[in-house]
Amino acid sequence: MPISAYILIAAALHLGAFVAYPQSGRFAFPFLAVSMILWAGFSIFINRAANQYGKAWKTAIAVIFALACAFSSLSFLPQKDGISALHKLMAGKYPDRNNLFFGLARLGIYAPGLLPAKKQETLP
Repeated sequence: MPISAYILIAAALHLGAFVAYPQSGRFAFPFLAVSMILWAGFSIFINRAANQYGKAWKTAIAVIFALACAFSSLSFLPQKDGISALHKLMAGKYPDRNNLFFGLARLGIYAPGLLPAKKQETLP
């Protein structure tokens, strides 16, 4: 698996955590930048080590890499309420459509289909 695939896996997981739990305050973007730099560097070492093994081992290493990346991004993504996204996920507080809308809006993507439908007022 090429290095770029590891970096794309890390980027997708980090952005997924960021979009799913957007209440991350002002430290979210620096966290994403620093974490992506660290995971990109780590992926270089992982790729060099994985090239010595067969296809099954490369797949297993990629899955372990993805799980470790998801665990770290959910554990360390800063949240305004001080509770990590991983603890929220384990407590059953899953992201809803509003969270996804605001997470995408923070990235500059406007998706009004995620907002709940406005109820029409009935006049007496």
